[in-house]
Amino acid sequence: MDDYRFIDIDHEPTDEQLAQLMHEVAVEAKERHDKAHAAYFAHIRQMAHAI
Repeated sequence: MDDYRFIDIDHEPTDEQLAQLMHEVAVEAKERHDKAHAAYFAHIRQMAHAI
């Protein structure tokens, strides 16, 4: 998403640019969620084995 600079107040982003940005943000958010979810349950399993 390097095609558009949000500091350019003279030009609005196109619908396609906004859609691409939202897609990229959604993909990154899912990746971060999945990583955090896996780490959380790995920690829970580790704690359960320690008991």
